[in-house]
Amino acid sequence: MSIEITNVQIFDGIKLTNHKSVVIENGFISHETKGDTVINGEGGTLLPGLIDAHVHMEALNDLENGVKYGVTSMLDMAAHSTEFINSLKKRPGFSDILTCYTAALYPIDDPKAFVADQVNKGADYIKIIIEDQPRMAEKPLSQETITALTEAAHEHKLLVFAHAVSMATFKTAIDAGVDVITHIPVEAPMSQSLIEEMLKKGTITVPTSGMMKKTIAFLNRIPNVNLDTQNIDMTLKALMNAGIPVIAGTDANHAPFAPASIDHGIGLLDEIEAFVAAGMTPVQALQSATSLPARLFGFITDRGMIKPGLRADLLLVDGDPTTDIKALHKVKCVWVNGIASSINA
Repeated sequence: MSIEITNVQIFDGIKLTNHKSVVIENGFISHETKGDTVINGEGGTLLPGLIDAHVHMEALNDLENGVKYGVTSMLDMAAHSTEFINSLKKRPGFSDILTCYTAALYPIDDPKAFVADQVNKGADYIKIIIEDQPRMAEKPLSQETITALTEAAHEHKLLVFAHAVSMATFKTAIDAGVDVITHIPVEAPMSQSLIEEMLKKGTITVPTSGMMKKTIAFLNRIPNVNLDTQNIDMTLKALMNAGIPVIAGTDANHAPFAPASIDHGIGLLDEIEAFVAAGMTPVQALQSATSLPARLFGFITDRGMIKPGLRADLLLVDGDPTTDIKALHKVKCVWVNGIASSINA
């Protein structure tokens, strides 16, 4: 049975369109204009399902919270175990999970073997933890190892995501040629020279600004540490003004060892709102969680837009988030691969 969603304005992932209805058929957006069952959107806005480009999956509840707020795809940035993350994947009606499986963290003797192991598990991309001090590992990865991991991943045509939270680690990531850097420096606004290097290399950023502000609050509990959360705002604005591709991601997790806890689902809405506060238009902020990651991350070319032939990952909200970003909170219904997962109307 096909489903026709009618009486809506449609943000297709790039812009508002003239269309007023969408038909779902066999889990995909159909070329048809009429459906067997009609759902009246009552003047709301239909958008592509949102993509959170940085999460950590810990429980089935994370999936439930994600889809509740219209997050239909989540990029896991290090799984507890292969078995656990696989148990969360491809659950009908729940957010689709992509993953790196194991992040490169501890000293690695054979970068090519590490990457090959992740590829054999079915990794969608490679994640590298870059630290300039032994905060998360007994010994941080060397520049040579990080570069070798990146080159090995690229040989398998996989993107490389790098964790970096300081100027020094950003420099290491850029020099290694990684594709995406998650987080932004906490100690000061990012230097113009680093931004220019990112532009030159075509580096993408997933700043996780909400997590970084919470991280600063956590670090400020340490005696003689006095970091300023305005560093995050200034860096975010500088990245946007420079034309660096800025993608929405949250670092959602509830791990006891993490500097802060962020909820799956609603955390992405907060991050999108932060982008608007930093200077993006609502449309640009919506693109950062829909069409932009779908275009830049080649492993998700089947979503991120409302277009015939793509997955029917859809979000219906009351109001118009292209003019009032807070309307994203007014979720009426969510479809994942054509399955209605959350109906609040």
